[in-house]
Amino acid sequence: MKTVIQFSDCHLLHDTSRKGYGGISPYHSLECLLTQLAQSGNTEKVSTEVADVVLITGDISGDDSPASYTHFLNLMERFVDVPWYVIAGNHDANPHYDEYLVPHTLSSKSPLHIGNWCIHGLDTRPKHMARGAQGEIDTLELTCIERALSAHTHQHHLLALHHHILPSNSWMDKHNLVNAERLIEWLDSVKVINHIIHGHVHSPLRQQVGRDNINSFGCPSSCWQWEMQADFGVSNEQPGYHHICLYDDGDASVSIKRLS
Repeated sequence: MKTVIQFSDCHLLHDTSRKGYGGISPYHSLECLLTQLAQSGNTEKVSTEVADVVLITGDISGDDSPASYTHFLNLMERFVDVPWYVIAGNHDANPHYDEYLVPHTLSSKSPLHIGNWCIHGLDTRPKHMARGAQGEIDTLELTCIERALSAHTHQHHLLALHHHILPSNSWMDKHNLVNAERLIEWLDSVKVINHIIHGHVHSPLRQQVGRDNINSFGCPSSCWQWEMQADFGVSNEQPGYHHICLYDDGDASVSIKRLS
């Protein structure tokens, strides 16, 4: 078994003391979650006793500032002593993301190999059709992942992206993946993706995708949480993250951990 810790939607700002929705400072909440995670292994840093890898699925920044990425790098340096990777979200559609985080980006061209598993990163930042907080699938990215799938048929496969694939039946669906049907068609054709994880919705959304009912897990945000309802709403749930166990037989268990 391998353990993956997934954070998402950090929304860090230039001003580390600035608060957003729910009176939450995104810097402070991420700092507290990382502290809590490290202490679960009785250490000052997240060690192999706690996780094999940490993965952050997008929206690192909340204001497109260089400082937001500097703050993020500083937090990871302070608290994480295992390999860590990021995937860009719609709020990372800026030049500063590439400047600061390319070395740690989980690219569709280079999956992460961990035990019996391959973890594939899919960049859903707006490209041609998407606007604002919407996301978009690039066929070239799917082609890259498909090559890796063909080259590693003996492994199980986890797909990680920022945007949700299916409608959430909430106000967040106006910030949808504009060509999600292309991804669903691809999933149905390759037939080897075991599980999917994503962020964006700031909520532990649980769905099944495609003809094979692939389990899809939405991650809580490390700052404020959204209500999955028709009109905009902020949940009173605490910031959180995913604790993911990847088993050798291709199964997975995903649990939600919140700030206590």
